[in-house]
Amino acid sequence: MTTTAAADVIIKRIYVGNLGANVTTDDLVNLFGLAATPYLKNSCTVEIATCDKTGKSKNFAFINVPEHVHNELMKLNGIEFYGRQLVIEEAKTKPDDDSKSDENKENRNKRRPNNYNRGGRGGRGGFRGRGRNNQNNYDNRNKNRYSVPKIDTDQTFHLIDGGTNLTHRKFHELNDYVVARALAGGVQKMVVTGLKWNACKAAVVMARTRPNILYAAVGIHPHHVKEDWNDKTADGLEELIKSPGVVAIGECGLDFNKDYSPRELQETAFKKQVELAVRHKKALLVHDRDAHQNILDILKEFEDALPSVVIHCFTGSKDQIKTYIERGYYIGVTGYLCKEKYGETLRDAIKDGTLPLDRIIVQTNAPYMTPNTPRNDLDPVSQTLLDACAVENEPCTLSIIVRQIAKCISQEPRQVADVLTETAMKVYRFQKVDQNESN
Repeated sequence: MTTTAAADVIIKRIYVGNLGANVTTDDLVNLFGLAATPYLKNSCTVEIATCDKTGKSKNFAFINVPEHVHNELMKLNGIEFYGRQLVIEEAKTKPDDDSKSDENKENRNKRRPNNYNRGGRGGRGGFRGRGRNNQNNYDNRNKNRYSVPKIDTDQTFHLIDGGTNLTHRKFHELNDYVVARALAGGVQKMVVTGLKWNACKAAVVMARTRPNILYAAVGIHPHHVKEDWNDKTADGLEELIKSPGVVAIGECGLDFNKDYSPRELQETAFKKQVELAVRHKKALLVHDRDAHQNILDILKEFEDALPSVVIHCFTGSKDQIKTYIERGYYIGVTGYLCKEKYGETLRDAIKDGTLPLDRIIVQTNAPYMTPNTPRNDLDPVSQTLLDACAVENEPCTLSIIVRQIAKCISQEPRQVADVLTETAMKVYRFQKVDQNESN
């Protein structure tokens, strides 16, 4: 539906369905960045349909936006919002006709993706197998939702989280608080990883609505290529990459440990995403589980043109670190470093110089990879940051990883933080996003 506003601005009308009953006008304004500039504030409107008798939401709304904004919002059909996958499409009625077609619109709400509200599959990035018996943690996730850690200025470092999963269902309804806690903990910028197609679109929306704080990495994780990878996905990623705030491709790669997707398809999808990173000169976040040589072989095909390569959330061996460093790649270090038993190899690699400080990208990979150092070994600041989390792990815990790295090489945490931030700035090549450009 198209109308014409003052000064010949073409206004387009969009239908947004499958909304949660508690979604407000402000929620939609924030989700789509409709108040990011005075121009958008004055030219965009949101109308949530409500029942005349009860006043309750009918779970759909109409958004009126300028044509150039309409074109961007239409690409977001299927994004997850408050645990639901939204239906975003052209409105079929004029404003005056809305009351005559409520039944059709409510039926349209039912045309949601088949995996609507299943809540993911558990585990890292929403995968099968690791989420078992975590229901109690998930149910209690809001216990600290309003808390913001108070850290003394001399204990706060300026940091960049090189990979966090803020599109995960555990963060739904919490992202404003999560970002506030991260900023209070010294995390100035966060790279939100996509993992799945809809999550990639959601990550781009997050980057658009919080410019210069949140940035997006778009890519299909090897666990999900069986469901999400096809020619249409590749073309869609190509378009998403052009969005302001997209700084990386990934998390993509190979996982021959779980084998949730056929290996041949994993390799095909990985190669295509490497090609995208090369063509658009974006950092590449690589997932490697029991596929080290295959990763090396595929990347070697592009070695003369590769952008910065980060081996995301590294959990491998010291020999693998050595090989990756020799290739000029970076190693993503998460809270895995802090695990008493499993993190020992990574700590040793940092201590003996196998993994140099300036080749590290620190990442929380939240809500996974909690930096769960034994409690009696935690300093007061680290304890405060962990206690502030509303879920198992959040970006605000990033400095705990930094302090562990500093301990490994006997340096002051602030000096270590400065080097790590400089490395992340070089790898991701952050550029200031103008708010007019982000909408």
